[in-house]
Amino acid sequence: MKPLIVVGGVAAGMSAASKARRLKPDLPIIVYEKSGFVSYGACGMPYYLSDVIPDHNKMVIRSPEYFRDKQNINVLTHHEVVAIDPSKKNVAVKNLNTGETFEHPYSKLVYATGASAIVPVIPGITLPGVYTLRTLDDGLVLKERLAKSDVERVVIIGGGYIGLEVAENLRMLGKQVRVVERAERILINLDPEFSEIVRQELIRHDVQLHCGETLTSFNGDGRLQSASTESGEYPCDVAILSIGVRPNCELAQKAGIALGFKNAVAVDRQMRTSVADIYAAGDCAETYHRLLKRNLYIPLGTTSNRQGRLAGQNVCGEPGEFAGVLGTAVAKIFDLAIAVTGLTAQAALQEGMNTMSSSVETLDHAVYYPNPRRIRIKLTYDRNTSVLLGGQIVGYEGVAHRIDILATAITQQMTLDELAEVDMCYAPPYKGVWDAVLVAANAARSEWEEQGK
Repeated sequence: MKPLIVVGGVAAGMSAASKARRLKPDLPIIVYEKSGFVSYGACGMPYYLSDVIPDHNKMVIRSPEYFRDKQNINVLTHHEVVAIDPSKKNVAVKNLNTGETFEHPYSKLVYATGASAIVPVIPGITLPGVYTLRTLDDGLVLKERLAKSDVERVVIIGGGYIGLEVAENLRMLGKQVRVVERAERILINLDPEFSEIVRQELIRHDVQLHCGETLTSFNGDGRLQSASTESGEYPCDVAILSIGVRPNCELAQKAGIALGFKNAVAVDRQMRTSVADIYAAGDCAETYHRLLKRNLYIPLGTTSNRQGRLAGQNVCGEPGEFAGVLGTAVAKIFDLAIAVTGLTAQAALQEGMNTMSSSVETLDHAVYYPNPRRIRIKLTYDRNTSVLLGGQIVGYEGVAHRIDILATAITQQMTLDELAEVDMCYAPPYKGVWDAVLVAANAARSEWEEQGK
């Protein structure tokens, strides 16, 4: 029996292999992974740098040995698939330890190669001291360098979630941290007022920010000494590139597999590619957006696991359809938690949608219980129907579970009336008798009744 071959063994790949094993106990499954690790939590790496997570092995969910011994999945690390031949239904694989290349047939294939950090083509990009933080191998190398006594000044290129999480953790190490962002503000996926709150938090923690500046070069004589933009030159001992990722799709393209949005592998909602018996999932693939009703590129760990699981299901002949995503995300930036789901006001405007937005500031728990703190919630909704389309939250406690409430409401196409009437729990240490989400929904409902109907 020809095996199922999975190309890539991190979130999507191992989710696909594991689901296929549960559905077909006797199916031969081979996973080829070019790095030395599989099934690890890459989102933990900023916290590994600061020793919040002291041991990188804690981020490894399952080892290759576990998959081989417990699930009968043959996981081969340091093996890179270098070619896919759909006409012959085989792959060419290079053993990175020995240099040997061999071919292996497949019955079906799951393409789960992930994404790579974007590395700009600029002078000095190859200088020692310039790093990315995408894989666990990246994290091990960067942490070793940061531990050296001569590393005091760090420049982070990029003001997205990962860059800012890294900034926080490097400040915990006592490093001087500077963030350079090409856009006019950090966190451009949020509405401006939420970006501003995070900007103030960064400044409060002595992170230097330079927005509206484009990186032009890294400079140094044999090692990194500074980073330059069109506006200035900033001394640094280490630079970390965090300007986004691009899907690893060169192998797929050479195999004749169609690419789609932002050159990610084009897939349907069963995770099928344009080539028979080849599926794709994770950060290399497109993602269906349930509000916009089209495929986008939204690389998130949660999405990768869901897509991988679905690919494994469909590979085994049990049809399932990807419901889609809302881009729900949360990040810790020093003392703040910042979260988003669905469409922001600016995204809805760019889509030409007829929407309204309402914001409130309230408290995260009962005013008479010690240490109540402010929480801000912004809801975006359809002007004609008041159906919820998006939410943003910034605060200290309870942000993550409240954004999940909003994601659930959007998924169920709830109106403001329906959201405002949800029966939520109450206890003074956790929330007031009117939860912050209910306060936001009632305020939005009143505004919509006055202006929107």
